Amino acid sequence: MADKIVMGYWDCPSCGSTGIPGTTYDCPNCGRQRGKETKFYMKAGKVEYVPGHKVVGADWYCEYCGALNTAARTTCENCGAPKAESKDDYFSLKEQKPKPAPSPVQNNIQASPDQNKKIPIWMWIVLGLVVSVTLSNVLSAWFNKPRDYTFDVQEMTWENSIEIEDYRTFRESDWNLPSGARLAYTASEIRSYESVLDHYESVTKSRTVQDGGHYETSYSDNGDGTFTEHETYVPDYTTEYYEEDEPVYRQEPIYDTKYYYDIDRWTYEKTETASGNDKNPYWPTLNLSDKEREAGRESKYTMSGTLHYKSFGKDKEKQQTYEIQESWWRDIKKGQTIELTLEGDKLTEWK
Repeated sequence: MADKIVMGYWDCPSCGSTGIPGTTYDCPNCGRQRGKETKFYMKAGKVEYVPGHKVVGADWYCEYCGALNTAARTTCENCGAPKAESKDDYFSLKEQKPKPAPSPVQNNIQASPDQNKKIPIWMWIVLGLVVSVTLSNVLSAWFNKPRDYTFDVQEMTWENSIEIEDYRTFRESDWNLPSGARLAYTASEIRSYESVLDHYESVTKSRTVQDGGHYETSYSDNGDGTFTEHETYVPDYTTEYYEEDEPVYRQEPIYDTKYYYDIDRWTYEKTETASGNDKNPYWPTLNLSDKEREAGRESKYTMSGTLHYKSFGKDKEKQQTYEIQESWWRDIKKGQTIELTLEGDKLTEWK
């Protein structure tokens, strides 16, 4: 279906006349020429076709005298200036956005090209990450900076512990008999399932199918006072229902031999501990059966007392306990006042 040309209209801003045919260059009421501010429109209701009108392109305005010319003209009808030297046509003017009025400050200050550039969002994100990491490192360095404190030793303690394991028999099961296991019995059990076709069922399904169509009308501005009418064929669709046989599967069990067995393993039983606040540590006495054994020994030495420090220029103190190495524990005495070096919460040195 061929496209048709439809009449557009414009309004005169000088005298207020409205509905002037788009192919008319001058206002029939005041004689003012159609200006650069013109925006063509279509009237509501029945359209007016323009038989024989050929669309060449958008009307243009002469760069030198401002006269209005048709797209078919290569030179200005008024002054003869070439069309190639003019940049304002109907569509280019329509795309231009009005510039906001400059503020008094802007009138006196000319922004440099670099000042007018916006910083991309990814640069803000990178900057934020750099600042965050830097701040985190600074705070960490400040918190972990070695600091000296006075410490009154009030308690020295020790603790020796021994982990005990016993040899136990466990009843377990698996699809294979592991090494060292003593078979108790076997059983045929379901190990997995497989899908087996059982039957077919009729199922109602739906699908979308084309069912005729219709024409939709749209209009595009030609830039010369007219619009082009477009008739586009749009297919119509409907939902169609149909029956289809679908397979139905059942789950068939697959049997295998499962082994039930007894197996002996060393496993954690208990921890024996000895502790004190003297300087004579010892290990707990063990009475192990032939099915028990040591699994590991561990010693822990601690020092408790009063830590003296300053906060906002004021002397303060708090009770603190530190886990220390054995050599320190042997040298430090209860009742002593010593100097501690802490990095954060970690005790690194004493004297």
